Amino acid sequence: MKVAIVGLGYIGLPTAVTIANAGIPVYGYDINEKLVSEVKKGRTYIKEEGFVEALKNAISTEMLKVGTEMKNSDYYLIAVNTSLNKENNKINLQHLKSACASVGAVLKKGDVIIVESTVTPGTTENILIPIIEEKSGLKCCEDFYIAYCPERVLPGNLMYELIHNDRIVGGTDEKSGEKVREFYLHYVKGKIHVTDVKTAELAKLMENTYRAVNIALANELALIVEKVGGNVYKAIEMANSHPRVNIHLPGPGVGGYCLTKDPWFLIEDYPESKIIRDSLEINSYMPEHVVEIVENALREKGKEIKGSNIAVLGLAYKGNVSDPRESPGYEVYLLLLNKGARVVIHDPYVDEYMGYVPERSIEDAVKDADAVVITTEHNVYGNIDWNALKELMAENPVIVDTKNIINGRELNVFKLGVRE
Repeated sequence: MKVAIVGLGYIGLPTAVTIANAGIPVYGYDINEKLVSEVKKGRTYIKEEGFVEALKNAISTEMLKVGTEMKNSDYYLIAVNTSLNKENNKINLQHLKSACASVGAVLKKGDVIIVESTVTPGTTENILIPIIEEKSGLKCCEDFYIAYCPERVLPGNLMYELIHNDRIVGGTDEKSGEKVREFYLHYVKGKIHVTDVKTAELAKLMENTYRAVNIALANELALIVEKVGGNVYKAIEMANSHPRVNIHLPGPGVGGYCLTKDPWFLIEDYPESKIIRDSLEINSYMPEHVVEIVENALREKGKEIKGSNIAVLGLAYKGNVSDPRESPGYEVYLLLLNKGARVVIHDPYVDEYMGYVPERSIEDAVKDADAVVITTEHNVYGNIDWNALKELMAENPVIVDTKNIINGRELNVFKLGVRE
C-alpha cells in the first residue's frame, strides 16, 4: 500500500509522519519548494511535543519521502489549506481545487481519495469530484473511491489526537466508506464513524461553530457583568455546576485557524443566519473592547493611551502553544498602535507572526510600561512574580488581564468581565 499526502502543512505533515511511523510508505507532496527542502532535512516550523523526533525518524528510515511533483499512489489524503476570503466571508477553494486536479492527473483505477480539508456542505460532490473525474477520465464509485474525513485535532496535543481521536468518514458510497475506514484502522485508535459525505462536511463545521457560539455567549455575559457588576468567572463556575450547563470562558477574541473561519463556511449558503452571525460579530468585537478597557484604566491613572508604553503578553492564540494564526493578541496590538501607543509583544512560544518578532524577555517587554495586557493564558504569565515585575514598569502602571490568570485583588488588576 502506497500513500500520498497532498499538502505538508499543519495537518498534512504530522499526518504523513504518523502514517510513516506506523510502517506504511508515504510520499508527501507540496508545491512549496522551501518547505519540502526543510522537511527533507528533518526541520519544521511545527512545534508539537515529540514531533521533530518523529519527523526525523520517518525521514531517516525512508518511510517518508517528500517532493514537489505528484506521484502515483494507492491512497491520496488531501490536507491543503481552505481559507476565508475576508472581503465576502466565503471559502477560498483555490488550493483544494488545484490539489484535486493534481491527484486526478495521476489517478488509476481502484485508487482511494480522502479529503481532510475543511469545506462547505456539498463541496466534495459538486466541485471536487467533477474536477477529479475530468482530469482522470475515471468515474467516481466505479473506477475510484472518495470520502470526506475532516481533521479534528487540537494544537498543542496534535500528535496524540491524530491517533486517539474518533474520526468521521463520509463516503460517497458504501464501498468508499468501508475502504477509508479500513485505511484509518492502520493508525487510528479512536472510534471511526462512517456516514455520508454531506453529513461529514456538516459535522466538521458544526463542531467548531458550537465552540465559537459558546465563546460568544461567554463574551456577551462578560460584557453584561461589566455593566451590572460582579465577576463573570465566578458566575460561570457556579452556572457550570448544573449538570446540563457548560459555558465556555470569555476572552480577548477568538483565534486559531478553524474557529475564525469554519462558522462562516456553515452559513455561506444561509445568509439569513442570526445566532451564528451575531456570535461571530461579538467575538470580532472583543479585541476592540479590550483596548477600551486599557484606555479607561489608563485614564483612571491620569494617563492617555496615546504616547503610552504598552506591553501585550501573548501572541499565540491560546495558552502554551506556538500557533499565532488569527491571534487576538496581535489584533489588540494593531488597535493599540492605531491609538498612538508605543507597543511591544512578548511571547515565549512564537518566533514570528505577520513579520513581527516578539520580545523574548518579559522583563525587557514590560520595562517602563504604562500598561500590560495579558491576551494569552501561557502558564509563565500565571506563575511569574508580578509584584517584582511591576517594579520594572512605569509609575502607576495598569495591568489588564483578559484571561483571568493572575490575582486581581492583590495587584489591582483590571479584568474582562469583572466589576466588583
